[in-house]
Amino acid sequence: MSALTEALQKVMAVEGARAAALIDIATGMVVRAVGEAEAGTDFPAAAACLADEARLAAALGLEQAGGGLDEITLITANRLHISRVLDSSPGEGCLLFVDLDRSRVNIALASLRIGQLAPAVLG
Repeated sequence: MSALTEALQKVMAVEGARAAALIDIATGMVVRAVGEAEAGTDFPAAAACLADEARLAAALGLEQAGGGLDEITLITANRLHISRVLDSSPGEGCLLFVDLDRSRVNIALASLRIGQLAPAVLG
């Protein structure tokens, strides 16, 4: 098992985690993924959209306005998606994407724990 897969498996230990992936911001491509995506989810298309969001933040100057972009969080009735920016320069770097079951997770604690685990993904 590669070091990247092992790091993503550690992220999967976060309470409620369903899937985790490393996404290249420049291309929107999934570098590596673990876990199970929800049935009917177009994971490659979702990854490309997340990368677009990170690039949009850079294009709008949001990174300079309040410091660097750390995280993109999407909350629905049943899901929590946390995308943590790793090693970022405007429009480049990677995202650590984690899909969580909202009924099984504390949003703030999940964000904190994923932030703690994120550096090891690129380690």
